[in-house]
Amino acid sequence: MTDSQRAQATAARREQLLEAALHCFVVKGFHQTSMRDIATQAGVSLGSLYNHFDSKSALIAEIAQMESTELAPLEAQLTQPRGRSGILQFTRDYAALHQDAARLMLAAEVLSELLRQPDLAQPFLATRSRLVLTLAAALEQARAGGELAQGMAAPDLASLLLDAIEGHCIVKALARAQVPAERSTSRLSYLLEALLPPVVAKGHAPKQT
Repeated sequence: MTDSQRAQATAARREQLLEAALHCFVVKGFHQTSMRDIATQAGVSLGSLYNHFDSKSALIAEIAQMESTELAPLEAQLTQPRGRSGILQFTRDYAALHQDAARLMLAAEVLSELLRQPDLAQPFLATRSRLVLTLAAALEQARAGGELAQGMAAPDLASLLLDAIEGHCIVKALARAQVPAERSTSRLSYLLEALLPPVVAKGHAPKQT
């Protein structure tokens, strides 16, 4: 086996183990899941699992890298000069990413552990910080191009937008039996439109996006 083949095999095995861990964390919960549970789910020996990940904390670090990779296309989307419409499209795509029930459950499990072990949070915070800065740059560009009204500082608005979307998705998941999906989606759309007002010339109605 060549070095390249060996590296590919290692990457494939780590992905297999990570998927098994994610499944166990969602189904059983982080603290209820043992390393043996993960090995069993992956169909490997416990020793094989430890060869790649020496603890569940190491798996959380891998989840942080996975999140960063998952968000990379959305970050790239923001670097395209598409003004307000591009930012609104980003917010819709970001919301869609956070509406998966399994993802929300995993996020809750990981967050609870990060609160117990704050040192594990750094990679997640770094990804969040990078996304906020990228979104803030897009907001400033849209303002400079006359497509977005002036308002609060762009980094603060960027952070608020992400908070609003994530919070909305959590509440939507909790209240899905009480609030129709269409109504919930409309609420989010109205909120995003309000946070991202276009520049309106005197005597003209706002342009619908």
